[in-house]
Amino acid sequence: MIKKFFLILAICSSFSLFAKDDHHVEDQPKVIEQTLTLDHFGVLKQKPNGYLYLDVPNEYISELLPLIEAPGRIAPPQHYTSKKGIGAHISVMYENEQIDNEIWEIGELGETYSFTIKELRTVKINRNNKTKKLWLIALDSPQLESLRKDYGLPNRIKGHDFHITLGYQLPAAQNLSEAVEIDCADLDEEVYVEAA
Repeated sequence: MIKKFFLILAICSSFSLFAKDDHHVEDQPKVIEQTLTLDHFGVLKQKPNGYLYLDVPNEYISELLPLIEAPGRIAPPQHYTSKKGIGAHISVMYENEQIDNEIWEIGELGETYSFTIKELRTVKINRNNKTKKLWLIALDSPQLESLRKDYGLPNRIKGHDFHITLGYQLPAAQNLSEAVEIDCADLDEEVYVEAA
């Protein structure tokens, strides 16, 4: 039990010193503790449009989202709730990166890649004069960084940490029965506003 406490404490605090201005590290130990019970690996998959992602257990959303203590409501992303959605995942390579860099085939599809949990974060994003608050689990994955480097790309998409999107925070009056539409590229293509 003591080991578990110190592991959670280390995960929650180790990266806080290096937090960028574009996000806020959330202090919610129950969420981080629950991540320790989930698999820290996924399978590399690709959508027909070329979007490359690591498929991870949907429990990252179904088990973590209810544990988040925040005012209002947090709606799961559409890619999790939609029948055609890809579920919980980690973005690895965008289709435009592949086209721009003449990457036409990914030989590693179906392979397993591991990651470690860094922290729970929120990011305020602004698109089309609308601000949204995104909740995510930030991750480290030297294996995914290496995969991107092997294809001549920077280690990370637009310099951001790998992450699993959990949902968007909404005012309490909004209907939670409707999932919030989330573009998989929201975190990386948005204009960041002040940290939460």
